[in-house]
Amino acid sequence: MSTRLLLLALPPIAVLLIASLLVQLMVERDRETVDQKAAERLTLYRQTILGEYEKYRYLPYMLARDPRATVVLNMGRPTESANRFLEEVAEKSGADLLFVMDRQGRTLAASNWRDELSLVGQSYAYRPYFHTALKGEEGQFFAIGATLGEPGLFLSLPSPVSGEPDGVAVVKVDMEPLEQAWAKGGETVFASDANGVIFLASVADWRYRTLQELSDDVRSQITATRQYADQPLTALSQNPRGTEKVVTVDGRTYRHNSAHVGLLGWTLHFLVPIEETRKNIWPIWASAIGLSLLYFVGLLIQRGRVLRRASALLRQESQGLRELNQRLVDEVDERRRVEEELRNAQRHLARSSRLAAVGQMSAAVAHELNQPLAALRMFVAGARKFLESGNVPAVEDNLKEIDSLQHRMATLTQELKRFARPAESRIEVVDLKNCIAAAEKIARSRFEEDSVNLDLRLSDGPLNLETAPLKVEQVLVNLLRNGADSAAKAEDGKVILEVDRQGESIVVSVSDNGAGVPTDLREKIFDPFFTTKLSNGGLGLGLSISDRIAEDLGGSLQVKPNATGGATFLFTLPAPEGAVRAATLEAETAVLEPEAE
Repeated sequence: MSTRLLLLALPPIAVLLIASLLVQLMVERDRETVDQKAAERLTLYRQTILGEYEKYRYLPYMLARDPRATVVLNMGRPTESANRFLEEVAEKSGADLLFVMDRQGRTLAASNWRDELSLVGQSYAYRPYFHTALKGEEGQFFAIGATLGEPGLFLSLPSPVSGEPDGVAVVKVDMEPLEQAWAKGGETVFASDANGVIFLASVADWRYRTLQELSDDVRSQITATRQYADQPLTALSQNPRGTEKVVTVDGRTYRHNSAHVGLLGWTLHFLVPIEETRKNIWPIWASAIGLSLLYFVGLLIQRGRVLRRASALLRQESQGLRELNQRLVDEVDERRRVEEELRNAQRHLARSSRLAAVGQMSAAVAHELNQPLAALRMFVAGARKFLESGNVPAVEDNLKEIDSLQHRMATLTQELKRFARPAESRIEVVDLKNCIAAAEKIARSRFEEDSVNLDLRLSDGPLNLETAPLKVEQVLVNLLRNGADSAAKAEDGKVILEVDRQGESIVVSVSDNGAGVPTDLREKIFDPFFTTKLSNGGLGLGLSISDRIAEDLGGSLQVKPNATGGATFLFTLPAPEGAVRAATLEAETAVLEPEAE
């Protein structure tokens, strides 16, 4: 039951896993999209700041070189002409303030000389842009004005531009219009200085706050330059320098990107609410949960259908069972009648099988006894001739062969019974060469009658194996006689018997140069009573018996064509060397040790 529940839960689990993977992919894609958008917006904002800076960058240079502005440095006191000139330039250029200071930092001329809070007479020697200009360098410094209290970007150059400076020309640029443009854009963007103090921001409450807590040394430096007046400079976020990709400000989390404003040394920051990087995940989760719910609803509907179908099926089966019971009663009676007929048929079939087996065995006995009988005729004829010539030793040899053949015929009648019923045979260690020699003697008459040459190609050493020798001889005789019958039709009939050891097997090949076995008959030649030698009186049992003997001995019998166009029979016998040596040793020991009484 638990396995079934697990299988039913697999689809929604797979859906949720796929949804989780898609969510990760969508979040990553949204992050890349947000970062790409941020990079584009930061580039735009950076160009805007640099454009504003470049717009007024020339003014300090012009003032430092124009005698109408620098005349006050030569005179060492304010003049109305210089003030009027600076007022006119400020009006035409759009700059917030223009003023000129002497080497002590005292303002001698200013564009707001008419105002109540005029810069004329004020000293700004504590400002970094003043000291930078006295060193002969261009000064840039964002700060809250010490006199007017209005923030701006101060640009300064020494006067004269080259050589020993007599004073400093300063231009103040109002950055408030740029900040207002950021606010109207609806985006969260701000600029920080090298100390991490925010001085421009689209969110007004973030102005003059810091990205991290400032050290005492930094606070002392800012106080000394009066850069941000009396602002508390509290930390906006705990992320160091605002370099983290995710920052939290006033309890809200943002995706953070930044870019440096090279010429001014500022850093621009662009924040996107973290929700925008996850806006596409809720439809995915909603779809996944919806699909899972639909799946379970579908399971419930399917379950209801199955139950209704099962109920209807039970009703049908109840009716069917009643009908089936009646049919079963009828079938039991019919089965009893059929069983009685079957027993009668089996008795008749058993009798027919016994008669067929007797006929098959009789044919086999006649087939197998014809071979040794032919050899007997040859030995009897030879004995008569030897008696006529008075060659008694030769007669005795022939009588021994005749005795051996009659013993073999008696043994063959027992062995042929295995064609219809397997029986055990004596297994012993023999030299295969002896079996080949015995088979060659029996089949010799057939070779002489048909004028067929027999070529035995045997190795010098013994070919020991553990097997039933009479069975091996029976197979070899059948193969030799088949080879002789096939080669007899050739002009120069020849049969070659070769023996080869292949691993733990011995393969005896009997090849002839006869007409061979057609391809379509190779599967049939080992069937009982199949023969192609009807004119020679063959019964078709020799190869069938041989095939069965080879299988009983643990080997095989196969046929294949050879290079001469004839057939080659391969008789394979198992012959593991270790087992043969052990059996040989056991047999020799049994001979040397007398049996116990």
